[in-house]
Amino acid sequence: MELQTSDGQEAEFEFVGSSTSEAVVQAVAEAAGTDPTELPPLYDQVDPDALEKLFRNPSNGVVAFDYHGYTVVVRSDGTVLLK
Repeated sequence: MELQTSDGQEAEFEFVGSSTSEAVVQAVAEAAGTDPTELPPLYDQVDPDALEKLFRNPSNGVVAFDYHGYTVVVRSDGTVLLK
């Protein structure tokens, strides 16, 4: 997963090759400087199964939600944006 920062306030991660839920948890953990197992369960904020279904097939979708102090924006182009 590659971190790209745009202005110190946002971080963008590519999640090609991993599940969407795994990518979200990994991106937040990396941005927060912690182990993914130390984060609260993702399902407390969003339904991981629904997230997977939304991005299983290529589409033009975007989902945003708050998780561990970040606004997480998941895009259908394979990126997770943290604000």
